[in-house]
Amino acid sequence: MTINLEYTEGQLEFLFNHKPGAKFIIVPCGRRWGKTKGASNGTIEWMIEGNKVLWGDTISSNIDRYVDRYFKPELNSSGIEYYWSSQKKLLELPEFGGYTDFRSADRPENWEGFGYDKIVLNEAGIILKNDYLFTNAVLPMLMDNQGSKLYAIGTPKGKTVKNQKQHRFYSMFKRAISKDPLYSLHQYSSYTNPFLKNEDVRTLEEEIKLMNPKMVQQ
Repeated sequence: MTINLEYTEGQLEFLFNHKPGAKFIIVPCGRRWGKTKGASNGTIEWMIEGNKVLWGDTISSNIDRYVDRYFKPELNSSGIEYYWSSQKKLLELPEFGGYTDFRSADRPENWEGFGYDKIVLNEAGIILKNDYLFTNAVLPMLMDNQGSKLYAIGTPKGKTVKNQKQHRFYSMFKRAISKDPLYSLHQYSSYTNPFLKNEDVRTLEEEIKLMNPKMVQQ
């Protein structure tokens, strides 16, 4: 079997070369940096290794698109047999025993309390606005497996939420920069995506400044 998964240097870093012993890998990054593609490739590798993965996303319809556009093409090109249930939101690799459960923040009642080896929160800046979902569903699932890891990946969406409570993604970022041994921080700018031209990013910045200057920071 030949697996042709490609990564940028940053994607390899946060997926496989993060701080030893870290349980929470915090990845704030600029728009169009390549976070979802990197995370999906990493998830495929983890499933091949037999891992149980939970992929958390914003809305249910995004999940089907990501599976169709990111997961299936890579699995097909490598000749890997897989089973996908759109109803259950379950992707399995029968030959290897690994699988991924996909859950969305718009359906919090579906976040079952199973233990996982890896938990990926794609668009963490949005998902982690719901602190109840994180504390009552995600954290307990991490406790079931001592070797489990959480990957919180996304573009920051502010330091506070609507009730002025500190945004969970921001509080995890602060834990990471405080050198907490359980946290590993990996912060990337849109300019570090090798597939984007710097002049195109600058042009977009100038356009955004006219509408919403705060978005330039993202």
